[in-house]
Amino acid sequence: MPQPQLLRPDAKILIVEDDQELAFSMAINLRGAGYNDVTAINDSRLAMDTLEKGRFSIVLLDLTMPGLSGEELLALISERHPHISTLVITAKSGLETVVSCWRAGAKDYIIKPVDPARLISALENAFYVRMLEEENLALKQGLLEEGIKNPGAMREIVSGHPRMKSIFIYLEAIARTPYPILITGESGTGKELIARCAYKLGGLTGEFVAVNLAGLDDALFSDALFGHSSGAFTGADKGREGLLRKAENGAIFLDEIWDIENVSQQKLLRLLQEREFHPLGSDRKEKTNARIIVATNSDLEKKMKDGKFRMDLFYRLNTHRIHLPPLRERTSDLPLLLDHFIKKHAKMLKKSPPTCPERLADMLSRYDFPGNIRELENMAADAVAMARDGEPLSTSPFSKAIKGKAPDRDGVSGFSNASALQPDSMPTLEEVEQKHIADVLKLADNNLTRAAEILGIGYSTLHRKLKKQSGHNKLK
Repeated sequence: MPQPQLLRPDAKILIVEDDQELAFSMAINLRGAGYNDVTAINDSRLAMDTLEKGRFSIVLLDLTMPGLSGEELLALISERHPHISTLVITAKSGLETVVSCWRAGAKDYIIKPVDPARLISALENAFYVRMLEEENLALKQGLLEEGIKNPGAMREIVSGHPRMKSIFIYLEAIARTPYPILITGESGTGKELIARCAYKLGGLTGEFVAVNLAGLDDALFSDALFGHSSGAFTGADKGREGLLRKAENGAIFLDEIWDIENVSQQKLLRLLQEREFHPLGSDRKEKTNARIIVATNSDLEKKMKDGKFRMDLFYRLNTHRIHLPPLRERTSDLPLLLDHFIKKHAKMLKKSPPTCPERLADMLSRYDFPGNIRELENMAADAVAMARDGEPLSTSPFSKAIKGKAPDRDGVSGFSNASALQPDSMPTLEEVEQKHIADVLKLADNNLTRAAEILGIGYSTLHRKLKKQSGHNKLK
């Protein structure tokens, strides 16, 4: 077996396996690969005492053993020694088993019969993930005490909220590392803006390339990212470089990462691990140095538990993680955002910016904003378009955009009085989404491509939603 480049050659490894021959074989393979501090025990009941006495980094744990089962032992290790990475060894390859192990705290699993190369690979991956977690923690603890050094790179993000300031500082700290960045948050919170900030702060000389992966099957995913060679499929008369090549020396932003197929997830994992890919229809291996930034408005951890997202890919992507708070959790930013959007859209429409009523920000602070900042901007754009020169901005377009809220005697939407709301007067989430899509389509003059860009979703996703809405309307 070729000697790997060990991340932690001095690591202490514990093997808990009742099959003495298998335990001996794994220990020999590990020592042959350069891991010399390996302990093997055949009685699972001795495992916890052994862990208490030694400073182990990794446990290789058989799932099915007499006495204390692997499942029970995994739970104990996760509870008492959370710093130890546990890799499960099992003859069961079913999805239910894998998900159960992950929920109990396993970092990876190895199927019997144990392949030596897979054993070393799983071990190295566990060390890699742990190393990144430790680096990440050090960054957060050590650097968040400092102020923002390069505010110019964040000028497109309007905020004075403390949580956003922490995100800016953290972003500065990680921007020049080679590791992927995972940005999470609800739709409309500004994930692409944060990705562009990371790109600027990283000092990259190449392009920033954004790709929305929603609705892409594996063929479209592979062709978009990796390109294809001539004759790769019917109609491929010429070869085409993929977006990864376009992002050379720059960054590629993969939005809605949750929506790719399992085979695409496997290709992305290889890209992250090896920094290489194959264009469709080609055996030629190509390398890339593009910084990879991904985003999702979906709960990847839940999807991983449900078996819809690969565990190993999640841990690779979760190196540097940034979670953007929804607008309802940073309502102190409303006056700043309103002023910014009013000026922005007045400039676009070549109008003088109308003054903003003082009560408007307070009125909007009582609204949940399911569409977040994007929804607020759409409201502001509509209000500015309707405003007359020399007159203050009307609150009416904002009230009108919030369905199910009747104006009160002051002309301010009655939703500001939460106690007056009745459950049957509240719109459903589906109704809010339909109204929001309709408003954006109106703003985009029914241009689906432009509307999809404003909504932050793919053209195919918007088309599906409109088709679904049309079907519902026919049934009513």
